[in-house]
Amino acid sequence: MTGKEFLLRWRTDIVRGVLILGVVFGIGMFVMSMVGRGKAALTNFGQQFDTDFLGADRSHGQPWVYVTPLASQRTLWLRNINGSITVTPTDEKNVQIHAERTFKHSAVDSVQIVTSVSNGGLTVCAVWPGRSTTCGPDGHFSTQGEMHGNDVAVVFEVQLPHGVKLDASTINGDVSVDGASAPVGATTVNGDVSVETANGPVTAVTVNGDAKATMHGFSGPGDVKVTTVHGDAEVDLPSATDAVVDGHTVAGDISSEFPLTVTGKFASHSLSGTLGKGGRQIQIKTVTGDVDLRNAGVAPQPVIAPSPAQPPVPPAAPGRPRHRPGTS
Repeated sequence: MTGKEFLLRWRTDIVRGVLILGVVFGIGMFVMSMVGRGKAALTNFGQQFDTDFLGADRSHGQPWVYVTPLASQRTLWLRNINGSITVTPTDEKNVQIHAERTFKHSAVDSVQIVTSVSNGGLTVCAVWPGRSTTCGPDGHFSTQGEMHGNDVAVVFEVQLPHGVKLDASTINGDVSVDGASAPVGATTVNGDVSVETANGPVTAVTVNGDAKATMHGFSGPGDVKVTTVHGDAEVDLPSATDAVVDGHTVAGDISSEFPLTVTGKFASHSLSGTLGKGGRQIQIKTVTGDVDLRNAGVAPQPVIAPSPAQPPVPPAAPGRPRHRPGTS
């Protein structure tokens, strides 16, 4: 058989084989491309949800400092996206907010901090570029769009005056509140939430992390909500509490220092019952973690570091930060 005869006889099979080889090669290249993109996406995902905001591999921008009077029964609304929030008490009448902006590659000044003063209190928002963001009075905050790889993080440290309510939220980062004296709301998506206050109620919500609320008393009506999906949920209550408790976990254990009913033996456990005269609802829920209800006992005296003496400073204009020397 000559070469020409061979080609004529097997032409159809050769063409079919070449087509199949081309398709297989194309599929292989597509799979390799998708795997590469998947690895890059996972790397970016891990970087995006990195919570080591003060790590040695990050640079620091100029701190942002805001000091203004905030009376008892007013509210501080604090809105963040990427970064932690830490709140401690102060014996002064002024709320003191220190924001540390850290970054790896992005321009640190691309993230701005906006304030809004109202009769209800003070709203402070960290605003990233590339997002349609609204920061308005009384905690009004809405944001849409992507961050486009912006790696700037904002770490808030707040000294909160006595009697000021708090509503703090972030998406990536922990929220820690110690020594508060009024109701608190604290929310994140990726991170732990821990709240301790002399007067509840408290809302402490996260998705990936532990959620804990300690209340030594209550200053008014309102329900308690402490929930997570992947993490433990714990509530510490004063001995004389009037409430209806509803606790639930799918894959964890339940413990209670109060005389309540625990049900479930295998895949799901629930905690329910009435404390004292009942009344406010206390919700403690998780999916993969434990549920703990503990007796907080007598409220400890908060440890408040005295503020250093400072010369009188004229009040800042409403809605504008008063910068201390060396800040911007």
